[in-house]
Amino acid sequence: MERPDRPNEYRRLWRTRCRLRLSDNKRHAPRKREATIKDVALEAGVSPMTVSRVVNMKGNVKQATAERIQRAIAKVDYRPNIGARRLSGGRTYQILMIFNNPNVTWTAKLLIGMMHACRNIGYHLLIEGVGDYEGDTIGLPIDYEEITKLLDPSRIDGVILPPPICFDRRLLEIVREKAVPCVRIAGTPAQDIQLRVSIDNFAAAYELANYFISEGHENLAIIKGPGDYVASALRFEGFSASIRDHGLKLSPSNIQTGNFDVQSGNECARELLRLKDRPTAIFASNDEMAAGVLSAAQESRIRIPEELSVAGFDDAPIARSVWPKLTTIRQPLRAMGEKSVELLESYIRQINNESDETVQSNVLLDYELKVRQSSGTCPIAKH
Repeated sequence: MERPDRPNEYRRLWRTRCRLRLSDNKRHAPRKREATIKDVALEAGVSPMTVSRVVNMKGNVKQATAERIQRAIAKVDYRPNIGARRLSGGRTYQILMIFNNPNVTWTAKLLIGMMHACRNIGYHLLIEGVGDYEGDTIGLPIDYEEITKLLDPSRIDGVILPPPICFDRRLLEIVREKAVPCVRIAGTPAQDIQLRVSIDNFAAAYELANYFISEGHENLAIIKGPGDYVASALRFEGFSASIRDHGLKLSPSNIQTGNFDVQSGNECARELLRLKDRPTAIFASNDEMAAGVLSAAQESRIRIPEELSVAGFDDAPIARSVWPKLTTIRQPLRAMGEKSVELLESYIRQINNESDETVQSNVLLDYELKVRQSSGTCPIAKH
C-alpha cells in the first residue's frame, strides 16, 4: 500500500488498522468459564452439598454458614442452572405473574420488587398481561381459556395476582381447580386462597382524613376508584369513618368515582369544584387522579394549597413530578412485590415437605403519610 501524502488520510488509515486489530483480538479472546457449585464451596470453605442446600433452600444450614455461602456466590458470580434444578427437584423454578392493570407505573414498581426477589432465590419470573389492558380501561373482558393454559402446573410452581385481577372470581376458581399455589396482592382473603400481601388501606385513608381535619378542613370530598377494586372500597370506608368519628358528614355530592387515571380525576374534580359549597380538601384514591384534580384547580384558577388541599394515594412517580408536589399515602410497592415472591416460595417449600417453618398467610406492610406542598391549613380556619 502506498504511503498517503496527506496527514489526514494517513490518520484515517491508521485508525482503521487499529480497529481491525482490536476487533480481531476480541474475536479470539477466551470465554470466561462459568462458576460452578464447587467454586462456591471452595470460596466459602464448605462442601458442595452444603452449597446445594443453600441454593435450593433446603434448610438445615446454620445462618452464619448460609450468609458466608451467599457472599461466595456473589463473589464468584455463580448462577444456578435452572434446568438441572428442575430435573433434580421436580420444580420448574418459575413463578407466573398475571396482570390486567393499565397503570404502568404502579405495576412496574411491583415488578421490580418481584424480579429482585426471584433473582435472589434463583427463580424465573414469567409475566403475562391479559385482557385489553393497553386500552387504558380497567375491567375489560378476560380470556379465561388463555388463563387456563397459562396456569399449567407443569410449567410453573405458583402464581401471583395483583389487583384488580386478584378479585376475579372465575380466575380464582381456575387457580383452585389447577391447585396452583397462589399469592394475591389484596387486603381481603378469597375463600380457599389465603396467601396475600397488602397494606391496611382502611387505616391509611382514615389517617389521611384525620390529617385534613387536623388542618381545619370540615368540607371534605373523595374521588373513589373503580368498583372492582376492593382497595378502593376500603379507602372510601376508612376516609368516611374518620369523618363520622369527628362528628362531620360526607355529603353525597362530595363523592365522585373515577377510573384511576388523570383524565377521570380531572373530570371528577370539575364536578366538585362547580358545587356552590365547594370542598376545601379533596382526597383522590390514587396519585394519577390527584394529578387530575391539580389540573382542574389550575384551570379554575383555584390556588393550591391556599384555597384547596389535595391528596392522593400510592406515592407514584407522578406525585413528585407535578407541582405542587402531592401529599399522599406511600404504598411500599417494591416491598410488596418482593414479599409476594418470598411468601409464595416459602409456601411452595412447605407443601413439598422441604421446610417445617410456619408460613404467614397474611403479610401486612407499613404505609406512610407523606405531607407535601399540595395540602395545608383550611382557608376558613385561618380567619
